Amino acid sequence: MPRVGRAVLLAILLLVALLGPSCSHAPGGSPAGGPDAIVVAHFGDSTCSTDYLPAPIHIDRVLNARLAEHYPAQRIVDVNVCKSGDYVFRLLHERRPWLFFRTRYEREVRGRVPHIDVALIRYGHNDRGRFTHEEFRRQLEELCDRLQRDYPGVHLVLETNSYIDPVHNASDRMNEEYDRVWEVVRRVARERRYPLVEVFARLKREVQAGNWDLCIRNDELAEKRFGRQIVDDSKDGEMAGAADWFRNPHPNFRAVTITADEEFRTLTATWPDRLPKAGEG
Repeated sequence: MPRVGRAVLLAILLLVALLGPSCSHAPGGSPAGGPDAIVVAHFGDSTCSTDYLPAPIHIDRVLNARLAEHYPAQRIVDVNVCKSGDYVFRLLHERRPWLFFRTRYEREVRGRVPHIDVALIRYGHNDRGRFTHEEFRRQLEELCDRLQRDYPGVHLVLETNSYIDPVHNASDRMNEEYDRVWEVVRRVARERRYPLVEVFARLKREVQAGNWDLCIRNDELAEKRFGRQIVDDSKDGEMAGAADWFRNPHPNFRAVTITADEEFRTLTATWPDRLPKAGEG
């Protein structure tokens, strides 16, 4: 498959930085832009936060640029409240004494994001293995209910997540396991009539079309050989033939771009002319 060189990556970063009047904020930031701004919040784990990638190619920044171009009359603020290692139960219920027994939801969502118009929710990776599918469903619905209570009229959008290349990275069995989790998300979206971003199906189509290089490289091998994380194809030549070099489920910037495109397609298909404020139809 064709490789994307450093010059192309720099061009992407520059384009994202320069496009549009919208703006984006990390979990610790506070949305700005005035009362007329549309606040889009991203909820999820490390596959959504991608804090190992440069900030300009995080999902909120990439999507924000696309939305700014499509909705030029609106000021759109993207807020990324995702966190590595997170899962729904931890977000809503885990309390630590050194954090004054406040949950991350209380600290980083309610405490820092006063208003949300559209919430993109992408959980399941870390919930898998900790909870049954039925428990995950109840927790996902609890998060939806909590957001609707705390942000009246918020528009909720659910997302499936990873499909991993079964040749270079994982296995068909792993993808089948993932898809059983994503089916829970699909079920909640159908029953509650929420828009659904089909990340899994989109990534599967990309891989089957030959665009398989969508993940960062094996962390353990990268640390042992290079002393740092490798998030692109820059060391593939040196690691040619190394078993498990490609085994890592975390998305690289190609996958982030594809995921943002699928989010963009879903949002603009649902609201072609303008993104709604909370409470608007």
